[in-house]
Amino acid sequence: MSGQQQAAAQASRPRRPAASVVALSAWLAILLGITVQLLILVAKLGVGGKAPVPQFLVDVASGVTWSALVCGGIALGTLASRQRGAIMGVLGLVAAPVAWAGAKGVQRGVQWMLGAPLETLGPLVYQVGAAKTLEYAVLGILLGRLIYTPRSTLRNHALIGLAVGAVFGAVILWLNHAHAAATGAALPAARIAAICMNELLFPAGCAIVIYFVARFADRTSALERLAGGGG
Repeated sequence: MSGQQQAAAQASRPRRPAASVVALSAWLAILLGITVQLLILVAKLGVGGKAPVPQFLVDVASGVTWSALVCGGIALGTLASRQRGAIMGVLGLVAAPVAWAGAKGVQRGVQWMLGAPLETLGPLVYQVGAAKTLEYAVLGILLGRLIYTPRSTLRNHALIGLAVGAVFGAVILWLNHAHAAATGAALPAARIAAICMNELLFPAGCAIVIYFVARFADRTSALERLAGGGG
């Protein structure tokens, strides 16, 4: 079958209602955000760091906001019938800075409500935001090319997320280290653990969310699994 025939076949595959797909992607992204924050908390405590309740609440609020906007935004691309790689790449390029700004806004709002010190929005915030924008554009392109193909397995989605997370996580860790060194301070072990956990697990988790959203959106694949006796 030629590329054009494959594209036409994919375009004709029945899809679930957009509202159902959006709702599922939002809930899965929220669950992902909460799960990652709990794992970050464990990582911080594991290296002897402190985790005050107010700071944990701030982290959960900003993490859930980030997850819902960026991962939910990319997941909208599963509704596209053609050019999914390009569409999901653009969605990642747009959703990431919006999600980063939204997460920082929520973070400062919760800090203000709890009476905690407000985080300074210095150059590091914008540098990390730029790195994440590129990261989720790349992740969107790769996942858009993968879904609805025979290679679209849970394992491949997770591996792509881990690979992208490892590359850009190293960049973000270096940015944090350079910023700390410029101020004459060492990067705390708890901060390093939190960055590594977040930058590795979240892209992988987002890729897995996209996998399940794509499987749900593709009504044909669901019917095929049921006909074959699968779940």
